[in-house]
Amino acid sequence: MPYTNSQATPRSDIYALVMQANTDFNTLFIGDKLLPVKPENVRLGIYMKAKLANAELLNGDAVPRSPGSTYNRSNRKYDTDTYDCLEYGEETVVDDSYEHEVERFMNLEATEAMLLERSLRISYEVRVAAAIMNATTFTATAATVAYTAANIATIDVVNDVDLSKTRLLKNGIIANSACMSQDVFNRIRRSTLLQNQIYGVVPRGAGQRMLPAEEDVARALGVDNLYIGKAPKNSNQKGQSYSGSFIWPSTYVWVGYVAGGEYQAGGVGRTIQWSKDTTGLFTPETYRSDERRSNILRVRQNVAEKIIDETAGDLITTSWTA
Repeated sequence: MPYTNSQATPRSDIYALVMQANTDFNTLFIGDKLLPVKPENVRLGIYMKAKLANAELLNGDAVPRSPGSTYNRSNRKYDTDTYDCLEYGEETVVDDSYEHEVERFMNLEATEAMLLERSLRISYEVRVAAAIMNATTFTATAATVAYTAANIATIDVVNDVDLSKTRLLKNGIIANSACMSQDVFNRIRRSTLLQNQIYGVVPRGAGQRMLPAEEDVARALGVDNLYIGKAPKNSNQKGQSYSGSFIWPSTYVWVGYVAGGEYQAGGVGRTIQWSKDTTGLFTPETYRSDERRSNILRVRQNVAEKIIDETAGDLITTSWTA
């Protein structure tokens, strides 16, 4: 059943304006690309999960059978896992008199909804980054050479990713994606070994470099998807002066398998969205507050960022320094 609320009205018109206004800015975010959205009609749920050991996913237990003897049998066991969607949201007051004052300059509701949705998207990106760049969930292995400015001639990201992909192959995972921060990307694209991999070894003068694009680096790393964490946030608390930083840390490069759809399709994880309470990843709605002579504009989401397969990802510790 689609979401309805007798007290608040979902505003698809505002959502369309928000998406249009945020087109360029939203390209900075990669959270729902790494953890694709999976709608579910229950908030707190359970699903089946096949683990490497318990489900004997990579066992080679077939042995010769003598006439009259039994076949070797597997002892496959399926585990279960759970998710719990949480609601996040923000509101703002759109005063009638102020809206009438500024309506000749802009659509106030659409502008406020855009900024509210941006705030929620930043918070969502922070949660996804924490789930992906997590050495407790995924195995972290040091890079062959630290990703520092002093090591620009010897940083070997292609080898590091190859080693990471090889580790994943031992889990039966064929990696299709890599993820890193903008700062790490800026450094590796200037590294001598990566440039030689892309352009070949050619004579260059001092400081003369051709900088590869994201597509070039993805091809060199042998992955279908290269996700660069470009989204910014305010590192200071509400009410303090602005201090900009990147959401995605430079501590690790993540390598793994990303997929969407049903859980059986695999992939590192999903953003599970409670579809009975929301109309999409972000839901704008309004309700009337006559005592304030205002409309209250709200944007919210009801989701769980869930790692469904911890064997589908691997981390490279960069030892990056500014």
